[in-house]
Amino acid sequence: MAGRRNFQLGIAGRLGISFGAVAILAVVANLIVEGKVSVLPAPEVHQDRRPAPAPPPPPPPPTPVVDAPAPAPVRPPFPSIEPLQRALDRIDHAVDGSADGDIAELTTRYEKLGAELERTAAGFSSGATAAGESPPARFMVTVRAYRQQGADLIELTATRRKLMSDYSARFEQLNTRVKKSLDHAWKIFGRVVARQSLVKLTSDLDDLRRRYVEFVSAETVDSSTFDTLGASEGTLAQTLAQDRAGFTSAEGQDWYTKSQADLQAMSDARRALLKVDRDRKEGARKFSDEATTVASILGRMGKTETYVDRHPTSTHATAVKPAPGPSIGGTKRMTNGESAISAPRATLSIVGASTSAATAATGAVASPSTPADAAGNALGERAAAAADAASMVDLETHDRRTLIAWLSGGVLLLVVYISAGTALSIVRPVRRLLGASARIAKGETGVTVPRGGIRELDTLALAFNDMAAQLAVAQAAARDQTHLLEAKVAERTFQLQELAQRDPLTRLANRRHFFTLLEAAIEQATTEQRLVGVFFIDVDNFKNMNDSLGHEFGDKVLQTIAARLTDVTRSFGFAARLSGDEFTIVYESASTIEDIRLAGIQLIQAFEEPMPLEGRDLIISISAGASVYPEHAQNVEALLRAADAALYEAKALGRSQLALFTPALLEAATERFHTEQGLRRALDRGEFDLVFQPEINLQTCEVELVEALLRWRRPDGRIAAPGEFLAVAEASGLILQINDWVLRRVIEIAAKWHHGHWPEVRVAINVSPRQLYDNSFVDQVQELLEQHRLPARCIEIELTENVLQTGSATIASLRRLRAYGIAIALDDFGTGFSSLASLEQLPLTRIKLDRSLIASIDTNPRSASIAKAIIQLCQGLGLQITAEGIERLEQLAPLVGYPALFAQGYLLARPQSMDDLFPVMSKLPALTKSLVRSSITHLPDAQLVEALPLVTAAVNK
Repeated sequence: MAGRRNFQLGIAGRLGISFGAVAILAVVANLIVEGKVSVLPAPEVHQDRRPAPAPPPPPPPPTPVVDAPAPAPVRPPFPSIEPLQRALDRIDHAVDGSADGDIAELTTRYEKLGAELERTAAGFSSGATAAGESPPARFMVTVRAYRQQGADLIELTATRRKLMSDYSARFEQLNTRVKKSLDHAWKIFGRVVARQSLVKLTSDLDDLRRRYVEFVSAETVDSSTFDTLGASEGTLAQTLAQDRAGFTSAEGQDWYTKSQADLQAMSDARRALLKVDRDRKEGARKFSDEATTVASILGRMGKTETYVDRHPTSTHATAVKPAPGPSIGGTKRMTNGESAISAPRATLSIVGASTSAATAATGAVASPSTPADAAGNALGERAAAAADAASMVDLETHDRRTLIAWLSGGVLLLVVYISAGTALSIVRPVRRLLGASARIAKGETGVTVPRGGIRELDTLALAFNDMAAQLAVAQAAARDQTHLLEAKVAERTFQLQELAQRDPLTRLANRRHFFTLLEAAIEQATTEQRLVGVFFIDVDNFKNMNDSLGHEFGDKVLQTIAARLTDVTRSFGFAARLSGDEFTIVYESASTIEDIRLAGIQLIQAFEEPMPLEGRDLIISISAGASVYPEHAQNVEALLRAADAALYEAKALGRSQLALFTPALLEAATERFHTEQGLRRALDRGEFDLVFQPEINLQTCEVELVEALLRWRRPDGRIAAPGEFLAVAEASGLILQINDWVLRRVIEIAAKWHHGHWPEVRVAINVSPRQLYDNSFVDQVQELLEQHRLPARCIEIELTENVLQTGSATIASLRRLRAYGIAIALDDFGTGFSSLASLEQLPLTRIKLDRSLIASIDTNPRSASIAKAIIQLCQGLGLQITAEGIERLEQLAPLVGYPALFAQGYLLARPQSMDDLFPVMSKLPALTKSLVRSSITHLPDAQLVEALPLVTAAVNK
């Protein structure tokens, strides 16, 4: 079986055998027909042993010669018709060739051919007249008409070619314009997305192109091609007209106008073509009629001539070649009248009829001198021999035909056998392949196809079996992968569900899941008549920690906080992370509000213990605001708003505090919201203003510095102090925009004073720590000073101790400011927890004692001692000192006598507008001296002795 398969024939081999057999049959049949192959043996010719015939008798004696009559006069020969025929042929070829080639060149050539035709026709007419047969008078008129009709046909052909060219050019212009518009349309995955009308227009153009090809392919324009092309043009015109507004808006009025003009020009050209083709058809008919007329005239000239033994009997003969064919003796008649010119190609042909009386079978005519019996015998023998030869030829022809029939039948059977075998060798394997494919499609494995059939399909079956085996392996692997994929999908689905419900960093419930859990807790509490507590928690100073230690460390801090919150709340509820460092705690079922309050205290106290993290013990505090369902709110959003309002109150109370919601807190939150909105509008409306409060040197009683203070002129006319809105501005982030405005305005005013009547001006500006976060703040200050040509010494930056919590980058910015020559003052000194550290780390030039120390300096010995110690410490460090909030004479008395001490407060001067500042400043030295003298009476004796020299110097000065 394997050896048999090695010798399988393919389709090419089988077809090659069939075609080879047919070719051999054709060659053999041709050889047989041509007689080059002897099918039968050559016939034997048996000659009779009869005596040869007697020799012919001697010729008769010669006949005496008789004198011939005198010859008749000879006319000139009849002219040859061939030059005229060639001239007519050249005219006809020129007319036929007008469809191709250059019209101008063809017209010039035709003029020459026409002139040549007339000269040839005139020569022929003269020759015929001389030969005795004048042509009709209309012969030359007909020739000229024939020439003119040809010229007219050439002109009409030129017109037709121009009209076809115009039609094609207009069509290509319109088609190119539409294709360009379609090319500019969108393309998504290879498909054109364009206006439906533009797509319809393209389809109509393609249909018109097909009709145009049919129109051009026709030799002439008939009504069907004309109407079909006109219908396509009408469809195209209708598409253009139906969406004229769309085409005009999308492609432009010029596009639409040009398209209409092209279509109208095409219609005009088509109608003109119809008229031209009708004229051409009529011209061709006339041209043919003229050719027929010329042929008939020539046919009547030079009538039948008789030739006997090549001696003409007429006085004029036309030299005509005899018709081909054997001619043994006899006569031949040539008829010129049988010549004709065929239209539309005027071809002149002379047809000759010949007759011959031949005795090819006998070979000779019996001589009168031969005896009759001998002639009869010879004639009989020759006839018998001819009959035998004919019989042999007929037999040979019959045998050849029989052989060819057998060969044809055999080859036909071979072809049928090979064709049937080939068909079966193709159909059966194909059916087996289709069946196997269907089984594989149903999911069966291990499917194989039996081999067999032609070589190509057997090879395909072998490849199919290999493919089926590989497919079975792939299916098994696919099933395994499917199981793995399903397991992975289940795992990922669980992970996605976790991501949808859990915060990815802390693994606490996220905001969406928190809302769901809280709503479920509210529904259950409603059913059980219980309370639900919601705590809004914020990590104190987390931003400073995040900025100073890095976001990666901050994320670990949040994870540690989340773990501690989970431990604390496991007994009464759950924790969730809303965003950033904001967390929420839900007390799911409480009996009283006191239970919720105690749980809040437990949360605050849980963070009093340090948290170990990467070898550090972090002390982190939290602030919490709490709301209760249903006392404070009835839904999730309202409970969160209430808890947020309570959180704001807790932060206002200080760090690590808990606050329960009260309606007043919501009102305060509403007020904060309105304040924030008003601040945003105030920046746009220019509602902010500056006032200036002097700082007086108690040693010289002179004003050496003024502090710029911000005021907000509310829309209702009330002036708001910074304490009413700065906290809101700080929380909302508007403080940056406000401080930027203050900085620009103060430098602008200080420059005006410096270049005016206060050259030694010094203005203190309060700066938020947030401004120092920006590395460009120092560059901005320098740029403003240079812009207004203001010395750096004229500006003093005031900031609070919170700046220490913003990191080393902020301290570096302060040092850059100080190096530039700008003074740095620390405001509210004495109220923070790191005051001494600030004196060591910050590049300070001034300390401003907080008003809380000055308020009780005359009534509380401890406050007086602290103030005295701070003043002495700062003087030892070379720092200037300003005491804020001096409102009573008794508060001024303890401060008298210290050098380089500045006083600021309502006792000396209130904040003044820019216009009122200088009149007040001019009165302050005298007022300060008077107050200093009056304050001496309130000093103890020991302090009076120390302060007296300084007071005396200041008063005398």
